Amino acid sequence: MIAVAISWATRELLDRYVGDPTAVTRRWESTVVDVVLRYGSRSDVEALLPVFLDEPGAREALVPVFARHGDVRVGERLLEASVEAGRLRDGVPTGVLHAVGYLGCESAERMLWEHVEGPHQESTDACLGLLNLSCRGLRTDIAEALERYVGSPLFPEFLPILATKTSDPSWLGKLVEWGEGGASTDCNGGLILGIALHGDAARAAFTGLLWNPHWEAYGGGTGSDYWAYAGARVLGLGMPELYAALLERLDSDSGSDDERHCVETFAAMLTHWVDRGWLGLRMAPDPDESSDALCGLLFEWSSPHEDDSLIGLAGRLLGHDDSLVTRLRCLEATLRSEARHELELRVVKSR
Repeated sequence: MIAVAISWATRELLDRYVGDPTAVTRRWESTVVDVVLRYGSRSDVEALLPVFLDEPGAREALVPVFARHGDVRVGERLLEASVEAGRLRDGVPTGVLHAVGYLGCESAERMLWEHVEGPHQESTDACLGLLNLSCRGLRTDIAEALERYVGSPLFPEFLPILATKTSDPSWLGKLVEWGEGGASTDCNGGLILGIALHGDAARAAFTGLLWNPHWEAYGGGTGSDYWAYAGARVLGLGMPELYAALLERLDSDSGSDDERHCVETFAAMLTHWVDRGWLGLRMAPDPDESSDALCGLLFEWSSPHEDDSLIGLAGRLLGHDDSLVTRLRCLEATLRSEARHELELRVVKSR
């Protein structure tokens, strides 16, 4: 087997981690890790895993790299080093819970379940990890936990994503009712994703909640926008379908408050589409649309006489000086820059 060299970005990380740790700022580390996450390989995992295990609490930014580019053997090594007596060791970041599940470590199932009702981030990572496992031994536990919380305003936020593990299709309707009834909008990201995970049967309910102001699917502070984006990816909803749905909604008799909500939700989801961050969900494939295709779909005029693009539409509805219209202009500029970058990558790869 031919060894694959580690990436330049990984070498930069190692040089600073080992040789100049004071130069590892959060901003710099986040940028370089994102490059490894997007373009790395198993060789990068093998090089970075030892330095993570030396100081896991200080290097938690590396955990997604192990999940994306590792395999079940990497997951087992993380488990062995990170878990003691069925719980994470002190100082180990909770992202390891997500990673070992994503990597298919079925032996971690019960351990992950023990973290589901812990603090918020711990619970979130445990639920996301379990989502990637069969959960055959947990069906009763999951069903009982869901029944205990259903209708409550506050609950382990991502417990609802495990509803499909019960093999009870009635949970789709229960999750929708929960989100439209008692659930706090500070706690509905898991409901949004949990609904989407029901597949084709959930498409109408999912698109309905996107445009329903009650769900606040634009919420960046609560993370609802991120999980709405994730839900669209799970359902295979592309930007052309979502844009068509937005236009249809705006053509209906909704009021001005609803119109603003719809444009704001679409803009929030588009922001994540532009960023194309790694979700850590095997059932959510990367978007197909290129940045150039998105520019053409959303920001081109069909004629030189009228701006009928997304920006023109939003300007007519909200006023051309509205902050949301300004946000859309910034997204257009970012997309055009990304389109140029994609072209540059194609040129470099073709040499």
